[in-house]
Amino acid sequence: MPRYRLVAEEIAAEIRAGELAPGSKMPPDKELVERLQVSRATVREAMIALELMGYVVTRFGAGAYVADTLPDRPVEPKGLPGFFELVEARYRIEPEIAAIAAETVGAEDLAVLRRKVDLMIDPARPFAESERDDRDFHVTIARSTGNSVFVSIVEDFWRARLRFPEWTRANNRQNEEDIRRFYRDEHMAVIEALEARDPAAARRAMQVHCRNSGQPMLERWRRLEEAQAAPDDRVVTRISTW
Repeated sequence: MPRYRLVAEEIAAEIRAGELAPGSKMPPDKELVERLQVSRATVREAMIALELMGYVVTRFGAGAYVADTLPDRPVEPKGLPGFFELVEARYRIEPEIAAIAAETVGAEDLAVLRRKVDLMIDPARPFAESERDDRDFHVTIARSTGNSVFVSIVEDFWRARLRFPEWTRANNRQNEEDIRRFYRDEHMAVIEALEARDPAAARRAMQVHCRNSGQPMLERWRRLEEAQAAPDDRVVTRISTW
């Protein structure tokens, strides 16, 4: 079992035992790192797992708290990737899908992609709907290749991503205006490369986009982890070389 899962199980046991009261603020990362003798990245992954299990809630701008009502049957995140694994997989795979799509995408698909970007950046549109448009954008690119396996892979990425409540949004950009600017600039770069039928440009544009989806959080954690480089943080070290 990955180390972050063992840490999550240990903290969950403390919550069930009443050592961390419902509604109370979770101990700071530094305290958990010192007490549990693991890396900060491991603690962060464990907190995400605890949120998925229903023991912890993350309040935007306020931090992590023990859930007010503990789950009778917590969701077990078995089989789900860690955040670092998801970011790395997207970075490695989606650019190749975009490169293939540059040679297969049709005018109808391009029109759909442009429409999705327009919807993403509409300030009157609820953010949750913009997130769905973002997903549809990436699935449309995969579908334009004519390869159903690529479609399944991208859909799996998004199913995994949606299991991380608010983490990507809260940790990567500061506010909704920044998020919508991110939507516009990076997605339009992908579209322009696809329209130009340029596989290399499509690959680069998608690499930038996938990197920026997770790199800010990863970069902050990399600086904290450089000195210790724990064995279970191999993914952090590898991705930080982008």
